[in-house]
Amino acid sequence: RAAVGQTPCEGQIAVKGLSSSAYLGGSGGSVAGDTLTIKHNSGFSMFSECDREEWRPEAIAQLSLLGKAISFDVDLSKVGCGCNLAFYLISSPAHDTAGGFSSGDDRGGQPPYYCDANMVGGQWCPEVDIMEANDQAFQATPHNCESPMNKQYSYCDRSGCSQNT
Repeated sequence: RAAVGQTPCEGQIAVKGLSSSAYLGGSGGSVAGDTLTIKHNSGFSMFSECDREEWRPEAIAQLSLLGKAISFDVDLSKVGCGCNLAFYLISSPAHDTAGGFSSGDDRGGQPPYYCDANMVGGQWCPEVDIMEANDQAFQATPHNCESPMNKQYSYCDRSGCSQNT
């Protein structure tokens, strides 16, 4: 089922270069064509299929970016100092010790199957912070994780190897 206040399929978003449709699930924003407008304390996940009733791990979009580029435009003018607008990629969905999908049981408000390099949703997985920024600073941070066992990660480098400007 959907997390409280979060919709598993908020709307379709146009993503240049994807061979299939992309859908966003989450809360606190709106989608119009290829534009996502997001509000404070909000977040979205990208899906390859739309299911308005539940988060399905096999529908979480898997991007093949090796040898490719990703680009986006962002307006940081209203993201003040002390705030962080983040655009990041995670190796979701999370997996349990048997290698099956894990919706998690200590998600802290994150949607089912969420994972990241800081174990925010209660589960580890690789993360690349492409942008953590506001109107004063910009930082990118790749995070390294230990090799998984049965697709499950047991530890990731929380601080990562950041570069900021």
